[in-house]
Amino acid sequence: MKLKLLLPLLFIMPYLTNAQSFYLVGTSQVSIEPAQSLISLNMTGYGFPRDGRFTLQWEKRGAVPEVNAMGSLNGKLYIVTSGDLLVMNPTKNSPVWEKVGKAENIRSIAGFRDVLFAINNQGKLLRTKVNRGNLWEALESEENLGTVIAATKNKLYATKADGSLYYADFYGNRVEWRKVETLTNILNNIVCLAANEQKLYALTNDDVIYQCTPGRADSKWLKIAYRNGETIKEDIKQIAVAGERLFGISKDNILYQGEHRTEGNLSSRAMAIKNGQSTVVIVNVDICGLTDAFTGLIKKEISLKDHIPPQAVFINCTHTHFAPVSQDCLTWQEHSQRPDSSFLYSTVKSGIINSVENALKAMTPAEMFFGRGSTEIGFNRSLPDHTELYDNAVDVIRVNYTGTNSASYLFLTACHPVFSTAGKLNYTLSANYPGVSRKLIEERTGTSNSLFIQGTAGDIDPKDNGEYITGEKLSNEVIAVLGKPMTKISGPISCYLDTIDIPVKPWTKEEITAYRADNIGKVGDVYAEKNVKWCDLMFKYYREGTMPQSMPVYINTLNVGNWKLVGFSRETTTGYGLTVKNFWPDKLISVAGYTNDVSSYLPTHMHLEAGVYEGKDSYFWDGMPNAFPKDADKTILNKIKSLER
Repeated sequence: MKLKLLLPLLFIMPYLTNAQSFYLVGTSQVSIEPAQSLISLNMTGYGFPRDGRFTLQWEKRGAVPEVNAMGSLNGKLYIVTSGDLLVMNPTKNSPVWEKVGKAENIRSIAGFRDVLFAINNQGKLLRTKVNRGNLWEALESEENLGTVIAATKNKLYATKADGSLYYADFYGNRVEWRKVETLTNILNNIVCLAANEQKLYALTNDDVIYQCTPGRADSKWLKIAYRNGETIKEDIKQIAVAGERLFGISKDNILYQGEHRTEGNLSSRAMAIKNGQSTVVIVNVDICGLTDAFTGLIKKEISLKDHIPPQAVFINCTHTHFAPVSQDCLTWQEHSQRPDSSFLYSTVKSGIINSVENALKAMTPAEMFFGRGSTEIGFNRSLPDHTELYDNAVDVIRVNYTGTNSASYLFLTACHPVFSTAGKLNYTLSANYPGVSRKLIEERTGTSNSLFIQGTAGDIDPKDNGEYITGEKLSNEVIAVLGKPMTKISGPISCYLDTIDIPVKPWTKEEITAYRADNIGKVGDVYAEKNVKWCDLMFKYYREGTMPQSMPVYINTLNVGNWKLVGFSRETTTGYGLTVKNFWPDKLISVAGYTNDVSSYLPTHMHLEAGVYEGKDSYFWDGMPNAFPKDADKTILNKIKSLER
């Protein structure tokens, strides 16, 4: 992970407005639920189970005859059964299989445009145009190339028995196969291939589904689903992609349609606040974490379009552990290491920008109020002997829109969204307890939008093993605060984005070599495997000359009248939030972590001295060159105090 200063220092200059007695406020929410065309995504937040947590589950569509092969063409499914070729339109409510011709001795089929290709039991390649009488013709081709085929992007793909992948162009009567040299790993137990416009999907005989993008440099097969015994129990023998959906047929001849298992509540939510000529936007997105490079792109686009400077856009992550991977996790298992680019840019990036745009358009005159309650939903998981190190504050902002009975709410507290991890919930996309709280608050108050902000929750876990219990408790306290007298927010807006660079001493090559030797060869030990990957990543940095010498911490400060919102980057631990509040005990101060960049934990000297997870093992998971120095918290907090933002 490159730790570059992507949020320029020039943005530390204040962005001020003249004091006025009212605000223009707008809120919005945009879904960031993944499209079904993404088939299956890996969920982030845990290095366990080792086999991964994937979103795919199977929805039963009905029984089929005994199937020898399945493929797709123009959004329809085709199967070969008892020497016949059948077709079905899966988009119909009551689909019916219809016979379209013969398909004798066929073991694999794949379609593109109007042509259906097949490999017969002798290994010969055939084709037919299904709208022209279904007459199969043999193509001049290398025989016995493989047992399965798939078609996408004007190319036909097939495998050899050793698992190597080959491709051929569609044109002409002779097919010349060429090996896909960019594929860095092979699967020698593929039983079925499928494809959409961008990717290939392989089902193996051990009930695992992989995907790859064969045209990409250093492409590899990555796991996207397996029979986990919770959300996938079906024994699938055939797969095909039709209409951008994955379909499977089980060994007991049941047709299934793939879908993401989700609670349907992943969203990007924004609140835009304007006073005079100045506007700030607060965003919360239901993602485990984002990088500074990614949020920098978003801020740049908003700045160019809406003339809102980057320091005025505050992007906070819920940190739910039940969302798709959204940043590089280079020391995790291979399926967890990279986010799906379509999900990250087409879904998350677009969702954040659209939520900001909609909030800006929705701005109307309003009054704002601040209230604070308390809750006991969490505890300090790493320093349990220090009960004082849990910030139980629940900060609530109420927006009353002038001339109407409508309102919007923003609420902030600090607690990891990590439970429940049992059974099917562990494989279910979810905003976790923040999503539960938002829904309950909106239902009970009649508002259409509420915004959660994650506090300094780096070392705080929920007491209760259940998102519904924690969400209910938090929503009850928010509603209780709304029912009490609140302090009116008034005054001008200012905002700042400061960078505090913390020097770090990377491990030496000798230290890395010794550590790798201690961990190598322990297959199945997640921690040892992670440590080896970390060592390899550090050696890569040394080879490339890119070893980080410092780790930046970004502090985003918004002053909305007499309310101050301070956002730390990284997984900020409790001590930072409590100390910042104590700097200005007479002011309305809310402190968030997970803002603009979530590249590692941000421990205090207490975590580092105790050698607990946040101060030691976590930096291996996060791919950092070393832990923070023990005086990092003193340096950071002294700088914040001296800046007086």
